[in-house]
Amino acid sequence: MAGSIVSEERALSAMRAWRRGVGALEPWFRATPFASAHYYRGRIPNASRRKKEHARLERLLRELPFPVRDTLWIFDLPGPVALWFAYELRRRFGIASALAWNGWYDPEGTLDGREEIPLLLGLGRRIARVPARRGACLLLDSARHGEKRVGALDNRYLLGEEDLPSLEHLHELGVRRVQAWVWHRPAGDLAAYLAYLRTRLRVTVTPGIGRRG
Repeated sequence: MAGSIVSEERALSAMRAWRRGVGALEPWFRATPFASAHYYRGRIPNASRRKKEHARLERLLRELPFPVRDTLWIFDLPGPVALWFAYELRRRFGIASALAWNGWYDPEGTLDGREEIPLLLGLGRRIARVPARRGACLLLDSARHGEKRVGALDNRYLLGEEDLPSLEHLHELGVRRVQAWVWHRPAGDLAAYLAYLRTRLRVTVTPGIGRRG
């Protein structure tokens, strides 16, 4: 394909809509997936939601506790699921999601973006109309360390020190507790971060979201 099918203006508009309302978590919001959408050279299908995943998200949304200021929520979910979840979290509870995503999507890559890019753009238009009034959470893409397809470009990534807030940052934000929900179980990078947080904070992890019926 000779040129991008996603204009810079459209990608920027979506990025700003998602970023709006994340407040003090903005330093960990990444524009990388939106930039990759602009430079994408593959066909982008329409956004869709799988029925089985929708049921799991509904259950998770029902089980969430009431948000409190001194507790940071972290969600580690597969990209498409995470984006639908973030939209519903914003629509129903007024909670914004800081997308701590460093994936550069490529049609030939393990992270091909075929599902994520339509959602980043399409849900971005919807989210722009919904105010965030109850703070923000951190949203991670569990596909960052997924299985590499044979012959695919390896564009997976790991979370580094600058991708998530330090204990010092969380102290400044008044965070005393962290609650994390994980699709299967914490991968090495997230497990190490949660262990680090446990040295000073109370950390609760709910694994196996993706295995629920």
